[in-house]
Amino acid sequence: PALPALSAGAGDEGRVPADIREAYHLLQKRADTPALRRFALDHTRRWLAATRLGARRGGLPLPDRWAPGGLRPWLLDQHDRHGAEFEETARVPLPSRGELIDSTVQLAPLTLIDGSWIRGFTDYAEATSDVGHFLFATYWDELGNGEVKLNHPLIYREVLAEMDVRLPPTGSPEFARWPGFRDESFALPVYWLSIGRFPRTFLPEVLGLNLAMELSGVGGSYRRGRLALRAYGFSTRFVDIHNTIDNVATGHSAWAADAIDTYLATLPADDREDIRGRAWERIRTGYLSLQPPGGLRARRVRRMPRGRRRHGSPTA
Repeated sequence: PALPALSAGAGDEGRVPADIREAYHLLQKRADTPALRRFALDHTRRWLAATRLGARRGGLPLPDRWAPGGLRPWLLDQHDRHGAEFEETARVPLPSRGELIDSTVQLAPLTLIDGSWIRGFTDYAEATSDVGHFLFATYWDELGNGEVKLNHPLIYREVLAEMDVRLPPTGSPEFARWPGFRDESFALPVYWLSIGRFPRTFLPEVLGLNLAMELSGVGGSYRRGRLALRAYGFSTRFVDIHNTIDNVATGHSAWAADAIDTYLATLPADDREDIRGRAWERIRTGYLSLQPPGGLRARRVRRMPRGRRRHGSPTA
């Protein structure tokens, strides 16, 4: 299967999620059906197609070409850029207490499934591969390395509790239907859950997405988030942990870059086929897919598929 799963019974086709909230609920389950697998594949393809539309219009922070020297020098430059952006916005007013709480709540469907884009690397064969071990180590960190007190979703729930927000269990139907969430708060999580089911089929895109995600807050947004949380008396533990373990020297951002370098180094350096070049373009698309374009055409492409769907899907 695409992800180690409990297969549905023989002849059980299953059904496609009725809406994005139900998709969020169903995609968290290990149990799988052909209909759900096709949905995840279709949704991932649509999201990436929308991302490619935007990539043609604007530049990407990733280099145009991958160099055998690796991504570490670029990674350090990005860290410095994030730090400079933080300094430039230091005088921008902090959000109000209500705005901070609303933002924290709307990010819950995303944050409480942290790492779901690399969940496919919990499979033994993927977790022990030259590339996959970086991703498995990252995922295991998100879960707290087996220590409940270090589990990132639980730490996030502690912050929500300080804000007097107590949510149903993340995997329950009640969570997905909780009226305090806006529908758009499930868009990126459903993409994460979908692409995470295909660690081999979308490996380059997953590698790019993983780098974007791990680098996204280091040196900048986590620091600003800390200021806002501290200003209103809330715990800063969640952002403090991430600003530490995602660091560009020895943390998740570094592992993400090393995973990409390892993957590309294993590909044939054939100028005629440009195998590395095509893989790098897919990685760049995955990187950008963390924040896909919002234009009308892109939204139409990215929209949850309806009606008849493509039959047949990859096995991984």
